[in-house]
Amino acid sequence: MANVGSVQTAKGQQFTSAHVLSQSRAGLGFYVLSGCDCNQAGTPGMSVVVDAGYVQAGFGLGRKTVSGGTVTVATADATLPRLDVIYIDATGALGIYAGTPTAISPSSKTDFKEMATPAPGTSIPSGVIIALVYVAAGATTILNASINDIATYGPYVVESPTTTTSGKVPYWSATAKTLSDGYSVGTTANCLLQLDGSAKVAVANIANGTQGQTIIQGASNPGWSTRTFDVAFPFGNGTSVITGGTQEYRIPIAAKVVAARVWEVGLTSSSVTCTLYNHAIGAAKGSAADTFTISSATYYEETGLNITVALGNILRIELSSITAATQIVCSLTLEAT
Repeated sequence: MANVGSVQTAKGQQFTSAHVLSQSRAGLGFYVLSGCDCNQAGTPGMSVVVDAGYVQAGFGLGRKTVSGGTVTVATADATLPRLDVIYIDATGALGIYAGTPTAISPSSKTDFKEMATPAPGTSIPSGVIIALVYVAAGATTILNASINDIATYGPYVVESPTTTTSGKVPYWSATAKTLSDGYSVGTTANCLLQLDGSAKVAVANIANGTQGQTIIQGASNPGWSTRTFDVAFPFGNGTSVITGGTQEYRIPIAAKVVAARVWEVGLTSSSVTCTLYNHAIGAAKGSAADTFTISSATYYEETGLNITVALGNILRIELSSITAATQIVCSLTLEAT
């Protein structure tokens, strides 16, 4: 039998209580989505074959798969016919509800679809009603002529998750055609990203860095990197021996001086003293923060320094005690904080 878009009756046929119930249950979300046709068995007997398909088993429960199969019809009454109802419960399982054997009324009718009695029973189990089966008195086979498809068909409705789990987000399952419960939320592996306790985005798979560091992309995974930069203070023209000099630069971020290097550009062995001052812009230079000295050499380096420089502070180098240098560079390495 083909799918019918809605319950239909031809002129002269009875609109039974099962027809009404099929439609009213559809209003509550119990209806056929596809398939689920009823047919006589390949070898006719006291059974009905229901095709595989899908039903909507309530708006709160969602789509159910109907595997299909054979429904066994109870033995016919010897003298009176009855009208059975085939249905599919909320789990997708097939069921049959036997009616009460009753005399035919009007007695002249031969087509069960036009009979007022026998009629469907009054306690049809919950689920999707799909067909009426006329079981004639003394019948030993059920043929297609005794099966009346009264299923109501409707649209697909997305299934809500059957449970509400804290810390999980429902997701659409393309195979089950439903919302499933759910992806975990958190700041650990394989979770949807969640803000941490300070309402900040947590960086997955990277341990905490230190203040002033930044994240950079490594060969495979991101990692923390310390931001360093150099500030160079050049003096002299490379021709005349330097007699002295002062250079200042404003540092635009909070940082600290971690190393100093002084060299004579022309590789002239000399003695030079570079005095470092660290002060706010517009303020007096104050006391010296450190000194870096070349003593009868061309190069001097000092590491392991830890001179804090506030954001916007001025670093000042003053040159003195020069013996032979004609061009000097004092370079400071700073680390962002």
